[in-house]
Amino acid sequence: MKPVLEIRDISKEYKLGEQRARKTDNIRELLERTVKAPFGRLRRGDGQTGKVELRSFWALKNISFDINQGDVIGIIGRNGAGKSTLLKVLSRITSPTSGQVIVRGRLASLLEVGTGFHPELTGRENIFLNGAILGMRKVEISRHFDEIVDFAEVEQFLDTPVKHYSSGMYVRLAFAVAAHLNPEILVVDEVLAVGDVAFQKK
Repeated sequence: MKPVLEIRDISKEYKLGEQRARKTDNIRELLERTVKAPFGRLRRGDGQTGKVELRSFWALKNISFDINQGDVIGIIGRNGAGKSTLLKVLSRITSPTSGQVIVRGRLASLLEVGTGFHPELTGRENIFLNGAILGMRKVEISRHFDEIVDFAEVEQFLDTPVKHYSSGMYVRLAFAVAAHLNPEILVVDEVLAVGDVAFQKK
């Protein structure tokens, strides 16, 4: 049986201070660059405007491994080692500079609290929004709606905008949606650290 994830010689380079789009940018990175572009020049002491000196930073370099069905893998390392960058590449949030990721199966990721949530929308509305972002159909979300709400323990706050939620409520709701997506591959960063012990056990 082939691995559910094949990571082949993955590298990710960032150009510190760079504003132009690269062919490895995905739409999210391209939008971020466009928004930040006006701030890409620094004011020098002589009053002239100069370009930022570019420096290369390799967050990942030549990473290769396989993950088979049923495997539970933990990635450990010091701060800045590239753990979150690797998970973003695996989740296709960020494109690698070089290398290839082959995904076989339905993949969901929980990398940051509130990813896919709109702060002005209610919990109820965000369940449908977040579910759609994760690849769920509306009928599928509706079928699991009560289970999601029960799992997240936010029933009395369903019609409250999530900007008023605590970080714990945010992550419970986000995880509940992802858990009921029934993914074959689930990628989780340190986001669950904000949950209490009872929720982590659940």
